[in-house]
Amino acid sequence: MENNQLSGRKRVSIVGAWKESPRSHQVMMGVMPAFFVLTAIAFLVTWAIHDIPLMPTYGITLILALVIWHSVTVKGKRQTIAFFVICPLLCWFCEFIGHNYGWFFGGYHYTDTLGQRIGGVPVLVVITWPVMIYAAFMIVDWLVGMKGAKRVRSWWGNVIWSGLIAAASATLVCAWDLMMDPFATSAVWRLAADRDPPWYWIDGGPYLRELPAGLGNDGVPIGNFVGWWLAAFAAVFIFYLFFQKRDLISGKLVNTVPLLVYAYVYFSMVIVVLEMNWFVDGMNQVALIGTFTMMPVILLCAVKLVWDYT
Repeated sequence: MENNQLSGRKRVSIVGAWKESPRSHQVMMGVMPAFFVLTAIAFLVTWAIHDIPLMPTYGITLILALVIWHSVTVKGKRQTIAFFVICPLLCWFCEFIGHNYGWFFGGYHYTDTLGQRIGGVPVLVVITWPVMIYAAFMIVDWLVGMKGAKRVRSWWGNVIWSGLIAAASATLVCAWDLMMDPFATSAVWRLAADRDPPWYWIDGGPYLRELPAGLGNDGVPIGNFVGWWLAAFAAVFIFYLFFQKRDLISGKLVNTVPLLVYAYVYFSMVIVVLEMNWFVDGMNQVALIGTFTMMPVILLCAVKLVWDYT
């Protein structure tokens, strides 16, 4: 009774919320659990044969379609168009000047491993950025309970609030890159798959310098993470400041889809990194770092989910 009074509404279990959801919402929410199951099966096979399929996964294209679908459902078409135009264009530009001129992230180059490129930047990278930024941004919105609403009325208040939301979202995005960059530049790509890593650092850097790189110099420069944070921050800040409107749907189970996306990215990445430890000692510390950067927010979301539906 006390919990019901605190929430101001009748509580519904997760099963009940699922049953009350429209069929389209159920399908949307069912995609990521299916990804979890299929990925777990694939990893069981690779662990059994003691081999790593280090081919880049194009499942991210399906996940991009899922988050766009979710955005259209929750935020509407106009906000969706704004978000998924701002993010890839801004992030592509940052990657373009990084790959071609060594600015923003530091000196690095992409190889042909990730497939088709635009201006030297793989298309796979361009579509991954908006997936991660959207998931992080919507997790922040869901945890705070904003429902897309803005509570500040003044221009400067709106600027400050947009900056706070953008900073929180960018930090969640960077938590993933603490695993992603050592994974993508590792010598394991040559040792296990006889192919170039997706990209390499020309001068290397101090972050995990003890892990051998597939090309270039060992370690990741600190400027890379600064660049990641700034790119994600700018994308969310611009969107939130100029385009954010109240969500069309809030307080529904479908609002947890970004959490499922973020959790899946963690799950798939950490297991691959652990498998890489078969070939290069020390990769398990990459998984450890990723766990203590991504897992806290996942667990915090789990706490909110249980609180809301028990």
